[in-house]
Amino acid sequence: MKIKNKLESYNKIVELGLNRFPEKIFKSSEINEVQDFINTYPANYYAIRDKSKAGGVFKLKVEPQNIINEVSSYDLFSINVSSYNYIDNQLLVGEIFISNTSVNAILSTNSRYSVRDAIRNPDFNFMTNIFDDKTLNQIPYFDEIYKYIVDNKLQNIIVEFAYFDKPVGINNENIVVYELRTEY
Repeated sequence: MKIKNKLESYNKIVELGLNRFPEKIFKSSEINEVQDFINTYPANYYAIRDKSKAGGVFKLKVEPQNIINEVSSYDLFSINVSSYNYIDNQLLVGEIFISNTSVNAILSTNSRYSVRDAIRNPDFNFMTNIFDDKTLNQIPYFDEIYKYIVDNKLQNIIVEFAYFDKPVGINNENIVVYELRTEY
């Protein structure tokens, strides 16, 4: 599986039926559709992500009444129900790559962190193998995350995710997938 950009990542997450927060991609001209999304998925906070490039502007905590003003500077963007609505429930966030027996991960247990925050200031940053119980036993919920990746055939893909203490997202599961990466 090759994923070359954020649009391909989003489409692959949807195609595979992975758990995610309600999200939709918009063009700058689709203001009515943005308002429809907010009305369909009411929440205290939404996240806005630039989908035109990797590392684009990302806003994690935007109140509904500020969405239209905030998206005016984007050409292509997504809006999703923000993980910030669940900061009291988020237990682990970051990215993980599992290939054959190797495990690479950058993770944080800070409930207020996004994936970007976790990468900037991780609690765990390691490269090891699945037989390294000393390292892997330190990672909360590693077994559940590993099972999710294997069950969903996400080996050899960088998986950006969060783990929650209760079911959330469209599939009502503890793990939410934010992005899949192979080529960018």
